[in-house]
Amino acid sequence: MYKVIYPTTGCLRATGQALVLVLLLGAGAAFGSEKGQGTLNQALEAVATRQQMAHPLPDIEPGLAVEIQDLVMMNLAPDYGGVAGYWWSVASNQDMVVSCLLENMFTSSGATLDTVQGSEQIVQLGWMLRVRPEGIEMVEAASRWYEYFSELIPTVVIRDRLLAPEQKGDWSAMTMINTGVRYLVLGMPWQITKEEGVTLFGAPLEALLADGAEKKLAGASILSAGGKGLGRIDQLRERLSARGRLLRGSDLVWLGPTGSGVPLGETGRLSADFSTPLGQRRIVFAIRSPDST
Repeated sequence: MYKVIYPTTGCLRATGQALVLVLLLGAGAAFGSEKGQGTLNQALEAVATRQQMAHPLPDIEPGLAVEIQDLVMMNLAPDYGGVAGYWWSVASNQDMVVSCLLENMFTSSGATLDTVQGSEQIVQLGWMLRVRPEGIEMVEAASRWYEYFSELIPTVVIRDRLLAPEQKGDWSAMTMINTGVRYLVLGMPWQITKEEGVTLFGAPLEALLADGAEKKLAGASILSAGGKGLGRIDQLRERLSARGRLLRGSDLVWLGPTGSGVPLGETGRLSADFSTPLGQRRIVFAIRSPDST
């Protein structure tokens, strides 16, 4: 049985979330229902055990799905810390799904990451942006969008495949389990100045994932960020604003993937090579099964 942590003002402050939730947990609210509580328990169990669910999550309206996501994140907070950024993906209806990134989900090149027996993990390559110290309340029309960020960071994202197959693209279900984000491995960043930003985002950004034998793994491709960045950041800001959140100074924000996720096969050493007009970076990491010595 899980001890469910419900958000209060103090709890939100402790986990670093600039958010005020009005969750009417009594007086006929959704969490007072058997369906709402059961859905929360199912999402919590899947995230905690890292096991794919045998049965789909119940159909939940979007507002409640976001509340369940917040509750799941707060139950992870004692081990994973507060919100330090946001990752986004796209549901089958092409709607943006926003996931919270917690402080202890992040690690750096050279890390060894644990898998879970009987569970499948998905790897994606992409790029994180670090918000400048002043944060982002609004984007001025005369400014280039990337001027609101201080760093471009090559990133490997590892997610647990938690949803039942028939529900893998469902917006509400993806939101409730926070899209299964588990680890983010960060490489050495590129600084974004006005001059370097023009160069960085004026050409494609490339990434390639390879195994220990330097064999290319399927799923890596090219991301062209220059013309799409503003739309993505504005959409993310709108989604966060609807939740009472802003992009704060030093928050990390997902710019986008370089291709579809690659299922992890056998454990071992992997490398990801990133290339920009300003140079190259490499992230090396290892995957370790729980029964390995």
